[in-house]
Amino acid sequence: MKTIKVKCIGFWGAFDPRDNFILDLLKKRYQVELSDEPEYLFYSTSTEDFLDYDCVRIFYTGENVCPDFNLCDYAIGFERLTFADRYLRRPFYLDVPMYREDLDRAMHKHEFRMEDLKEKTEFCSFIYSNKESDPFRDQLLDKINSYKEVHSGGRYRNNIGGSVDDKFAYQWKHKFSIASENSYHSGYSTEKLVQSLAALTIPIYWGDPSIARDFNEKAFINCHQYDTLDEILERVIEIDQNEELYLKMLREPAFYPDFSLEEKRRELEEFIYHIIDQPYEKAFRKTRYCWGAIYEANAKRHRKMDRMAEKLLKIFHR
Repeated sequence: MKTIKVKCIGFWGAFDPRDNFILDLLKKRYQVELSDEPEYLFYSTSTEDFLDYDCVRIFYTGENVCPDFNLCDYAIGFERLTFADRYLRRPFYLDVPMYREDLDRAMHKHEFRMEDLKEKTEFCSFIYSNKESDPFRDQLLDKINSYKEVHSGGRYRNNIGGSVDDKFAYQWKHKFSIASENSYHSGYSTEKLVQSLAALTIPIYWGDPSIARDFNEKAFINCHQYDTLDEILERVIEIDQNEELYLKMLREPAFYPDFSLEEKRRELEEFIYHIIDQPYEKAFRKTRYCWGAIYEANAKRHRKMDRMAEKLLKIFHR
């Protein structure tokens, strides 16, 4: 079994750099040694410290950030692109353990029982805590709210007296849910739609204009199919007032028939194993010399300047 030295940095708060899905995948095939002098660095968007590691760099994002292939050798992200063996499109809800149950529920949501609907006593939910988003999210909320009150159960624009502890249980009570990304970008689809489908709601989705390539749009309201907010609201009202149409949408599968979670898992394994099965020196892809080295040196200089500016701001704001 091949021994490899690995490090993970810059991921989200709940990600354990010593125990995570990336390491679990690697341990199936290799002897993994966690090291501060790694051969393979897996990094995400929360740090620029990846610049300090002269090794094979693999970028993984759960945010709407495009990989910089001048600084990473490989990347896993949301962009719908093909780049030799350097890139894999992969929405992170496929990998993150906290979304596994949501994904399983979404895959089987069309198998619901009629008695499940008795608990749906409320109209629509909106559960967000991040106010730093595209203004369209607020505009969509305001428009739907003009028809019937939308229950905002997150920290942002809360109108129920406090944020909810169990998002799934709260969404489950509702007929509709606003499933909006924090920004607009083709390919950028997070857990928002998966969670709304899992809770057996009719999601009102916005964010990825190409979302219908991944999800069956007969199961949700795709805002990108409408020219105005008024048209979106008209569709919501039509479904809300037509029980037959509402049930028809609930009975639609979340995914297309060819969707296979096992196949998706194999794609990730094959992508990462291909990187590491190569002789180490042949696994590098970014340009390490001449203009590639200049590009990276400039990135390090900008990082240094940013850190100096942060220190000065702290001094002046004491």
